[in-house]
Amino acid sequence: MAAVKRRFEVLLAVGAQAKRLPGPLMAAGQYLDRHDFEQRGLFGTAAAILVFAQAGQDEKSIETIQVLVDYLHDRACLEPRLAASAEESIEISRRIEVEKLDTFKTADLVFALSFVPAAVSRRDELLRSLTRRIEQARLPQGGWATRLEESGAFDPLATAHVVRAIRAAAVPVRAADTDALFEAALGGETRDTDKYVRCFALLALTYCDADVHRPAIENEFKRLTRELRADLGVFAEANYEYTVGKRQYYVRIPWQLYLVELTVRLHPTSRFFHSYVQDHLLRVIAAVNSPDGFRYPASGSALSTRTYGTVCNLFHEIRGRLSSVPRMRMASQLINNATRFAYSRTAAIVLWLLISAVVVITTVQWWADDRSSAAELTPNFLATFVLVLGQIALNRFRR
Repeated sequence: MAAVKRRFEVLLAVGAQAKRLPGPLMAAGQYLDRHDFEQRGLFGTAAAILVFAQAGQDEKSIETIQVLVDYLHDRACLEPRLAASAEESIEISRRIEVEKLDTFKTADLVFALSFVPAAVSRRDELLRSLTRRIEQARLPQGGWATRLEESGAFDPLATAHVVRAIRAAAVPVRAADTDALFEAALGGETRDTDKYVRCFALLALTYCDADVHRPAIENEFKRLTRELRADLGVFAEANYEYTVGKRQYYVRIPWQLYLVELTVRLHPTSRFFHSYVQDHLLRVIAAVNSPDGFRYPASGSALSTRTYGTVCNLFHEIRGRLSSVPRMRMASQLINNATRFAYSRTAAIVLWLLISAVVVITTVQWWADDRSSAAELTPNFLATFVLVLGQIALNRFRR
C-alpha cells in the first residue's frame, strides 16, 4: 500500500495534468506513470482519493485528499475557463455534463469518498450530491443503467458498481436492487451474464446484508473459482463495452483482483490461503514493488490509476479482514517468522552444520570402538541421508 501511495504522490507532484490548475488544486488522470500527459478526469481522481484515504490518513494525506475534493467541487466551473478557445470551452462543458451521467464514474467517486474522513471539508456535500443523483436514476424495477437515467436499460455491471459504492457509503440498499442484481448474475444455469461481470456482481452482493442469498452466493463462488482459477497464472483483465447514444464506451474489469477480494471476504481463514490465491497475490505484490510497476500487458504499457486504486483497495480489504480475526494475527506472525527463518542464510548454515556434526560424531564413535564393523555405519549414513532430504525439502519450501 505504501508503494502504491508513493506512485500517486509522484504523479501529483510532477505530473503535467495538474500544472495548469490554480492554487493548490490537484487532480489525476488515466495514467500513473505518464507524467507528461495532461489528461485529468474522474476515474483517476477517484483512484487518488481512494489510495490516500486507505493507505494511511496522516496529515499530509488529508491535505492531499482535501485539494482533490476541492477540484471535484470546482471542476464544472473551472475546466471550461482553462480551455484554450471558446469552442474548446463549449466541448469541455458538454463532456463534463455527459460524465455527470456516467454510472461507473459516479459510483467510483462515491466508493472513494466513503473512505474519506468527515474532517475533509465539503466531502459530505459532494457525497450527498452524488448519491442523490444515483437515487434519482434508479430504474423502476430496481438497479441502474450505464447512464444515470430512469429510462435506460438495466445493466448488471453498472448496478454492481452502484450497489457496492452506496453500501460502502452507508446508504441503504433496496431489496429490489439486490434482487435485480442477484437475478442477473446468479439467476439459473441459463444466465447469459459474462463470467467476469458475474465475478464483480458477486463481490458487490457481499457488501450487502443479503443473508437470504448466501447459499446461492457460495455456490456461484465455487463455480466461478472453477472457471477462473486456471487463468490466474497470467495477468489479465476484461473489457466491458457499452453504448450510449451513438457512441461506444468501455470500462475495464480487473477480475483477478476482484476474485481475490471475493475470496478473502467470503473465506478469510480458509480458501484465501489456497496456493492459487496466494501465488497470484504474491505476483501482484512483486509487480507493485518492482520498478516497472503492476500492469496488464494486453491493456497497454502504461500504469493505470484505476487499476492501482483497485490494488490498494484489495490490500486494505485483506488487512481489515485478517486483523478482525484474533487467531489469524498469531498464526500470521508465526508463519511470517517461520518463513523468514526458512529463507535466511542462518537456516541453511545451521542445517548443514548439523549434518556435518552427525557425520563426524558418529564416524569418530565408530572408529574408536574396537568391536565396530563396517555394517554399523549403515544407521550413520541413513541419518545423514534423512538430514540431506531435510535440506532439499527446505530449499523446495523456499521456492
